[in-house]
Amino acid sequence: MNSGFLKQWCLTHEVETRSIHSFWESFWSYQSEETEEFHSVFGVDFKTEDLTISLKEVAMFIDRWDENMTYEGISYGFDYVASYIPIVFKNKKLGWYKLLFNLDGEIFDDFFVID
Repeated sequence: MNSGFLKQWCLTHEVETRSIHSFWESFWSYQSEETEEFHSVFGVDFKTEDLTISLKEVAMFIDRWDENMTYEGISYGFDYVASYIPIVFKNKKLGWYKLLFNLDGEIFDDFFVID
């Protein structure tokens, strides 16, 4: 299988740029809305230069593969693309950020997870 189609789709829909931008929006919201947790994870002397953020993976998901719903799981009812950014602070992976796109390139969900 040729991955060139997905790579081109990502370039057309600016997946890397939009994923990193959306990460920062979520990150700053996390910092302001969950201040206590933020300080316990990143410290009170947090510096953005200690954070390494880059797109690691992109995947396309066929959402309705299991038509009989043999097992329960999240189902959106349509196929989608997910971008994945590990959250690395001072060279240690602390969590991940995932941004979901429908096949028209519209963002429809995201996940900001600290492990």
